[in-house]
Amino acid sequence: MAYEQLIESVELSGEERIRELKEKAYSKSEEIRKEAKGKDGAIKAKHLEAVKESVEVERNKAIAKIKQESRMQAIRAKEEIYQRAFLEAQKILSSVRVRSDYESIFKKMLKEAVAELEGEAIRLHIDKRDEELCKKLLPELHLNCEIATDITSAGGLNASTKDGRFIISNTIESRLEKAKGLLKSEISATLYGG
Repeated sequence: MAYEQLIESVELSGEERIRELKEKAYSKSEEIRKEAKGKDGAIKAKHLEAVKESVEVERNKAIAKIKQESRMQAIRAKEEIYQRAFLEAQKILSSVRVRSDYESIFKKMLKEAVAELEGEAIRLHIDKRDEELCKKLLPELHLNCEIATDITSAGGLNASTKDGRFIISNTIESRLEKAKGLLKSEISATLYGG
């Protein structure tokens, strides 16, 4: 019987030991679960923060792209208005020759061009339609210039040295081109306030 008691005692002791081990294992597994849950929250928070940052970056990129597209559309619209304004000016100026004050306009343009080449032998390049007017004005202005009817323009003239080294463009078209560059910012400021 002592043997049976010994076996029973060992069994009881073994069961007690198994119960203790189970409790320790359960306690350890709960501790691991809690630790994992805490890490899980930190990992989720870390990923959530990364996603938020990524979304913010993409949002900022989209906003920047929209702003850039808006600026480009505004620039294109301004340029279109600017071009239309000069096309309209070109249409108006193309009929300058029929104006009653064209003779005084041509005379002024002639004086300006000749003054630029003062002291040189000058050749005037004019539209055939201005030949009579030019021939009339040269003696009035005490000018001795060669005339070549070799350009087509809405009005005005070009003047050059006889050897062609220097050319002064003073046609309606050349003046309009100069005005485009000089007046662009002024027109923009008038149309758009800055």
